[in-house]
Amino acid sequence: MDSKIWFPFSCDNHSDINIFCFHHAGGSASNYKEWVRKCTQVNMYSVELPGKATRRSEESILNIEEVSVKIAQAISQISINKKVVLFGHSMGAAIAFEVAHYLETNTHTQLQFLVAVSRQAPHCQGKDKYHSAMPDQNLIEELYRLGGTPPLLLENQEFLNFVIPSIKNDYILHESHCYKGQKLTTPIIAHFGEEDPDLSTADLRRWQEVTHHNFILQKFQGGHFFLYEIEDSYLQSLEDTIIQGSESVR
Repeated sequence: MDSKIWFPFSCDNHSDINIFCFHHAGGSASNYKEWVRKCTQVNMYSVELPGKATRRSEESILNIEEVSVKIAQAISQISINKKVVLFGHSMGAAIAFEVAHYLETNTHTQLQFLVAVSRQAPHCQGKDKYHSAMPDQNLIEELYRLGGTPPLLLENQEFLNFVIPSIKNDYILHESHCYKGQKLTTPIIAHFGEEDPDLSTADLRRWQEVTHHNFILQKFQGGHFFLYEIEDSYLQSLEDTIIQGSESVR
């Protein structure tokens, strides 16, 4: 399989840094399509999972360990002589962590940072109110609670019929994550919105327990989807952090 199928939206700014972005449950690679367009300082790639959006005709992979190996191999293939940053939002942070561990232990990829956003550390219990075994109505209530989806869409039955199966698959995928004591040698940066209903600072700080390197915790205005609420300023801050951080570890 062509490794580029994993990254339908990307930009090449002739940088020596590649950043790969992993979306939340219910999202797709298109969540970062505007980021790719606006990104100017690093090369950005938005990750598309099998069964999602541009890959809807493919069968979904519902095991994080399995899909992470495939993504890591694709990243390694297109990142020769490049520095790599992994960025994961919510469910995406769990996938990015597994990808980072595979890259460290099985490739020669120059991994610079893992940026984990809006998610507790891998070995902390999540506080989701919905589980994939619950009825669809519980999932709809969870989408209302977290925000990020316009209420008018959640009242549209045709829209719900189209998206609910994909979102449930994402929850099944996320629930498959099992922390096995992995520790990275890569620095971790954790970002969160101060109004996120499901995150505690204590659980976020525990990301420092899964790396032997440096750890930084940063708070932003907004909720679980703060990165889209303050999109332009956040993207600029993210790029600056990556550039400055990469220079400091040379």
